[in-house]
Amino acid sequence: MTLVDVRGFPVHYGRGRLASLVREIGRYLVVTQPEPWAVVEPTLSAAPTRVVQAGNLELDHLDRMADSLTDVDAIVGLGGGSAMDTAKWLHWRTRLPLYQVPSLPSVDACFTRMTALRDGGGVRYDGDSVPELVIVDFDLIGAAPRALVAGGIGDVLSCHTGLWDWRLGADAGRDHPWDDVAARRGFAYLDELEALAPLLGRGDDEGVQRLMECHRDIGWLCHDLGHARFEEGSEHFFAYCFEAVTGRTIMHGELVTLGVLVMSHIQGNDPARPRRIAAAAGARTALDELGVEWDEVESTLRRLPTFVEEQQHWWSAANGLVVDDALLDEVRNVLAATAPDERAGR
Repeated sequence: MTLVDVRGFPVHYGRGRLASLVREIGRYLVVTQPEPWAVVEPTLSAAPTRVVQAGNLELDHLDRMADSLTDVDAIVGLGGGSAMDTAKWLHWRTRLPLYQVPSLPSVDACFTRMTALRDGGGVRYDGDSVPELVIVDFDLIGAAPRALVAGGIGDVLSCHTGLWDWRLGADAGRDHPWDDVAARRGFAYLDELEALAPLLGRGDDEGVQRLMECHRDIGWLCHDLGHARFEEGSEHFFAYCFEAVTGRTIMHGELVTLGVLVMSHIQGNDPARPRRIAAAAGARTALDELGVEWDEVESTLRRLPTFVEEQQHWWSAANGLVVDDALLDEVRNVLAATAPDERAGR
């Protein structure tokens, strides 16, 4: 059963729409990354005026880039989360028309209005960007390794831990008041994700479209509520802390999924369910596949309780967490039990 009453930005699902669009929008800037650009560039009938590689989401860097945009009529974001966020901030600063073309269903950034700026070692959300159109090109997404496509479950799977944390914070009087309607929507996203996960595991376009429709509606609900509490909690804070501690990152959806597996165990919150969904989708969850060392996970967990306080993140299972050797052993065993041959298609 697909999610009903999906709301959000205009979106086109299909093939080849970007190639025709660039003939219509005049001089345009592409904010992209090497892999998707290599796939798309040969298909375009009109070359961009400028090509910018995304990656640096520091505010000063983005503002300098925005100030230099005097020779373009439109902005195209092409790639993953950093490309989407960079394009959104440039649109917000310049008010040039924005078109978003995600290369992976890895984040909901193409459907959310604020930009996830990196600021002071953490993440700060700012801006308000609405694209003219989001283009989901199945050929572009299909050119990526299937495991990376499956990694896109992270920002929907995060409802599992985010809702638990929201209830914790609301009951303690330390968070946004609990909203039964929004919470039911969050649980519906999880049910839809569990239903579509096998389609992703098989590489079906339908799985991609249904996942992107979850992202689209999540983006709308975030704006409607004025916060993302139903889908952002300790799993995202784990991801942000990982980036701060290690000085690097991995694909956002995969890092958030790792956070869900870790924090759902710490919450005592049906940790088998997100593990089952990730396996059905074919998502990578083993540390060696993700290129993550156990020492990095341990350092992240040890830093997490003070990190969330310093960054003033929403109340969650990370607040006041006692990270001792016993907890670390539990988490390490949980992650070690996530074997590659459990995943779909293995």
